[in-house]
Amino acid sequence: MVFSSHAAQRAETYQNALNMAGSDGVIAYCYGPDWNRRSVMLLNSFWKSEKLSEAAGDAILVAVPFYEDKHSAEASRHSHIGSGMPNPAFSVCPTVMFFDKNGRMYASMQGNDYLGTDAACTEGVKNVQKYLQALRTQQQLMAKADSAQGEEKAKILAQVAELPIKSPDGLLQQIKEADPKDKLGYARRLEFNARAFMYDQLDTKDGFLHPDFEPDYTKMMKDCEAVFRDDALRSRDRQAVYNLYIGQSRREHIQGNRLKGLIRKVNKLDPDTDYGQLSPTLMNLWGSLKHKTTPEERRAERNKKKTKEKEKREKKRQERHIEVN
Repeated sequence: MVFSSHAAQRAETYQNALNMAGSDGVIAYCYGPDWNRRSVMLLNSFWKSEKLSEAAGDAILVAVPFYEDKHSAEASRHSHIGSGMPNPAFSVCPTVMFFDKNGRMYASMQGNDYLGTDAACTEGVKNVQKYLQALRTQQQLMAKADSAQGEEKAKILAQVAELPIKSPDGLLQQIKEADPKDKLGYARRLEFNARAFMYDQLDTKDGFLHPDFEPDYTKMMKDCEAVFRDDALRSRDRQAVYNLYIGQSRREHIQGNRLKGLIRKVNKLDPDTDYGQLSPTLMNLWGSLKHKTTPEERRAERNKKKTKEKEKREKKRQERHIEVN
């Protein structure tokens, strides 16, 4: 791990930190003095450590208390410390929040997921350094994009979008202006939303299916295949879409050997994503299935088909009746 040769400065309040901030911005540590003992312990073992100060570079550090009893005397005395700063997501403590010099939050990390469980919080120190380096890279790329034009500018801005921190406001619009016809596909990449695609396929707005909803398997297959073949989209998004198709294939009683082939395609696209890592297990669970429909299932399927055809005929009859009148 490489640290800077000097320690980051510390401020007493968030507003003071912003006033002092340079290109490395502000990093705030949120803790709960009267309700979260672990966050108080980490205030000393992690936040005040020399390793953290070195890893934070030229960022201004500030520790901000969030009290459960907001009406206590102690909470009132310290309320000015976090004035103007947004609360941590879901009020979780400990949380580390990263701001640029203008007060725009570009990253955050919470609890053991990012701070680690060892006494020195080695993982937390690494992540602070990672996000801070991403901010520096973002600033360098944005400066480079300012002097570029057209597709070259779009390529640089696309690199900004792939950094593990929040993109600058208006980045998508800048990409569209640099590549109006989206020849490179970067705008499509940023705009695509796998969940929205799934909701559209399942005709839902909240994730709950209508009781009488029946997916069009042929349409879903074509739509999902088109997304999966789109190289401009992120691998994870393409895999998520294809998994929708795989799940519906399973419900359509597609045999295991074919399911196995579909799952293998997901794994091959990117074996390192969550979906890619899940694929081998899914192949073992579904890859040997040889479903044979029972007479009752076939009868139910025929009845369902007859009902649909009857409804279509009735709808057409009503439409003709309306036209005549």
